[in-house]
Amino acid sequence: MEIVEVDGSGRIYLPAEIRRRIRARRFRVKIVEEGILLEPLDDVDKYYGKFGPPRYKTLEEIEDTLKDLSQMDLH
Repeated sequence: MEIVEVDGSGRIYLPAEIRRRIRARRFRVKIVEEGILLEPLDDVDKYYGKFGPPRYKTLEEIEDTLKDLSQMDLH
C-alpha cells in the first residue's frame, strides 16, 4: 500500500510503480463507503483506425475538412 498526497491544486500524484502497473491516464472517480475509488478508463487512442482505415492522415487534412465543413450552408 502506498501513501499519496493531494497538492494545492487538488492533484493526486500516483507513484511510478503504480502508474507502470495500471498503464492508464484517465480514471473514473467514485466516492465509496471506504473512501475514493479510481477506476481506469480505456485509452480511446488505441481504437483509432481499428474499425477501418483512418479517414485522415495529417493534421492539415483534418484542418482542411473542418474549414470546408464550417463553410457549408446549414439550410
